[in-house]
Amino acid sequence: MFSSRFIGLIWIFLIIFLLFPMSAISQSKRPDPQVTKGKVIEISRNFITVGRTTIALPPKIKTLDINGNSMPFEMIKKGDYLSVRLSKKEAIIKKVLESRESISEEIVPQ
Repeated sequence: MFSSRFIGLIWIFLIIFLLFPMSAISQSKRPDPQVTKGKVIEISRNFITVGRTTIALPPKIKTLDINGNSMPFEMIKKGDYLSVRLSKKEAIIKKVLESRESISEEIVPQ
């Protein structure tokens, strides 16, 4: 019914799928679970609350501005929008957007 070449191709595909599971392909597309993004609600040297997530900060903290340049930790304030990448040894905090308080907005009457 089936030729031996066809059956051989099926075996090759089965071996490939067993050695290279589909989960390995999809892992590269998942967002990094160690990155938290959002608005700063509370901040101190020991922890930061971004949105509803409170993160204990490790001793080594690297802070970056919107352009990726290094900046002092003290420049981050409530209302700033950040991304926080956390590893066992280091936290990298990068500003994504300045706080809404510093952006002037006109109120348009309706």
